Amino acid sequence: MRIKKLLSLFFISWLGITITLKAQPGEPISDISAFCSQQKGFNLLGKFDVSWSNTGFTQKEFSTIKDLGFNFVRLPLDYRTYTQAGNWDNFIEAQMTKIDQAIVWGEQYNVHVCINLHRVPGYCVNPTTLPANQQLNLWTDSVAQKAFVKHWEFFANRYKNIPAERLSFNLVNEPSNVTEAVYVSVMKKAIDVIHNISPKRVIFVDGLDYGRKILLTLKGMPNIAQAMHSYDPFQLTHYKADWVSGSSDWPVPQWPMLNVSNYLYGPWKSEFKSTLTMQGNFPAGTEIIVNVRQVSTESTLRIKAGNTVVYSKKFVCGPELGTDFTKIIETQWGYQNISNKDFSVTLTGQTSVISFENATGDWMTINSISIKQGDVLKIYSLSDNTWGKKQETYKIDEKGNLKDANGDDLLPFKDYKLFFDAAKEHNIPVMVQEFGVHNKTPHSVAVAFLTDLSAFFKQQNVGWALWNLTGSFGILNSSRTDCTYETYQGYKLDREMLDALTKSGTTSTSVIKKQNHFKLFPVPAKDVLFFSSDDISGMTKFEIRDIAGRLQIVFNIEIIGSDIAKLDINGMKTGIYLLSVTNNDNHFTTKFLVE
Repeated sequence: MRIKKLLSLFFISWLGITITLKAQPGEPISDISAFCSQQKGFNLLGKFDVSWSNTGFTQKEFSTIKDLGFNFVRLPLDYRTYTQAGNWDNFIEAQMTKIDQAIVWGEQYNVHVCINLHRVPGYCVNPTTLPANQQLNLWTDSVAQKAFVKHWEFFANRYKNIPAERLSFNLVNEPSNVTEAVYVSVMKKAIDVIHNISPKRVIFVDGLDYGRKILLTLKGMPNIAQAMHSYDPFQLTHYKADWVSGSSDWPVPQWPMLNVSNYLYGPWKSEFKSTLTMQGNFPAGTEIIVNVRQVSTESTLRIKAGNTVVYSKKFVCGPELGTDFTKIIETQWGYQNISNKDFSVTLTGQTSVISFENATGDWMTINSISIKQGDVLKIYSLSDNTWGKKQETYKIDEKGNLKDANGDDLLPFKDYKLFFDAAKEHNIPVMVQEFGVHNKTPHSVAVAFLTDLSAFFKQQNVGWALWNLTGSFGILNSSRTDCTYETYQGYKLDREMLDALTKSGTTSTSVIKKQNHFKLFPVPAKDVLFFSSDDISGMTKFEIRDIAGRLQIVFNIEIIGSDIAKLDINGMKTGIYLLSVTNNDNHFTTKFLVE
C-alpha cells in the first residue's frame, strides 16, 4: 500500500527554524507516463536568482494553486541562493530550510514538488557575472561536473525519505551548446548518484536545444522522464522581452502563426537557397504583400507569377535608413538592418502559382505574406526561424487555408508533435515543464495561443507547468496593461488566461480555419471602419493598436446574423494599425490602413 502522508517535525531554535523531514520512502511510481500526464501547475520563482528573486516560497502560493485546481510546482533554483558566496561546496542550512518548507507545503496541499537546478555549477541559460573560481563550463570542466554531482548528492540525501509521489528532481535547465553524447554522460553521473541513494526517485532530464529535442539515448532507464520546454513561436512568446536581444524590433505577434520558414536565402548561402511556392487561384487584380523583417548585407526579393517575374526589389544595407529600413544594425558580418515594411505588387493576369525567392546576396527574413483579393485579405504569418531550413511548396485551399504539398494542415505545433510521437514510440515519459507568454504580447493573441496550446497538450495527454504563477508570464499579477483582472485571494487574476489553460479550446487547425471569412472596408479607411464576417456572431471585442502594439481603442459590439460592425476611428492618425477580433473561440489579428 502506497504511503500517502509525509510526517513533518519542526524544531525551532532561537537562531532560526530548522525543519527535519521524516517519512517512509513509500512505493515507486508504477506508471511514470501516467504520472507525468496528470501533473498540471506552475513554476515558483522564490529562489530563482540570488540577486533579484530570492525571497523564498509562501504558503499562500501553495494554497492558491490547490484552490485553483492544480497539483504541481517546479522550483527552479539558483545554486547561489543556498550556498556561500564564492563557495559552491558550502551549503547554507538557513536557506535550505526554505526549500524544505516548500516540500512540507506541497504535502499539506497535495501539490507535487519538482526541484530543478536552473543555475548549476558551470552552466545557466541566462549569463551573469560569477567569481573567477566559478567561471567554469559544466560540459568540459571536471571541477564543475564534480560540484554538479555533489549538489544532487546533497539533495538526494537530504530528501531520501520523501516519497517519489511527493518529490521529483529536474537536473539542469535548458541545455545548449553541447552534444548529446557529452550531455548524457554528465547527466548520467548525477542520475547514478541520486538513484544510488533513492532508486525510486523520478528524475526529469531536459531535452537538448533548450528543451526542444528528445533524447533517445535515455530511453529504457528506470524512473527517468524527459522535460520539454514549449516557447515556440519564440517571436510570439518573448515579444519585447528585455532579456532577448532584438525582440523590441519584432513585429506585433498575431495568432495563428504558420510552421513555415521565414528565411529566404540568396546565392551567398547557396547550400540553403530555395524558393517558397504557393499554389492556388490568383486572378488578375490579386495584391501580394510581403512584410520584410530583416536583410543581411544585401538581398533581392523576387516574386514570380508562374514563370514570369512580377516584382523585384533589391535591398542594400548600410549606415543609413533610406526608405527601406526602420533600424540600422551593424554586426561582425556587416549591416543586417530591420525593415518591418510592406512591399507589394498587383497581378495583371491570372496565375495558379506564385513564388518568392532571394535572387542576390545573403539572406532576408519575412514576417508575413498577405494575399488580398477584393475586400478579402488573408495574412500568412511565418513562424519557423530555424537556421538553414529550406523553403517548400504550399497549397492554398478554397477556404484560403495554407496547406503543405500533401494538403495537410501546417500545424503550429508540428515540432512538438514530433517530440511527443517519438516519446510514445519509444515509451519515454514526457512532461512540459515550461511554457508561457510574456506580458508584452497582446493579451488577445496570448489567450488565443494558450487556448490552442493547452488543447494540444490535452490531445497529446501530457502534463505541464506554466512559467510562471505570478509575474510577467503568469496568471497572477502579470502587470499587463491590456487585460481585465479579477481580485482573487489578494492577487490580480487573469481569468481569461486561466480559462485558456483549463477549458477545452479549439484545436490549432480549427482556429486557422475560423479566422478566414471576414471583410474590412473601406481600404484605406478614414473616420470609420466596417467589419463583416459569416463566422462571427454575438458579443465581439475589437482592439485597435498601432504598429508598435500600443492599445488605441477598444469596441465591444453585439453582432447578430449578418450585421456589419461599425468602428468609429475618427481622429486616428494616418498609418498602419492592427485590429484584433475576439469572439468566443475566434481570435485573430489583421492589419488595416488609415489615410
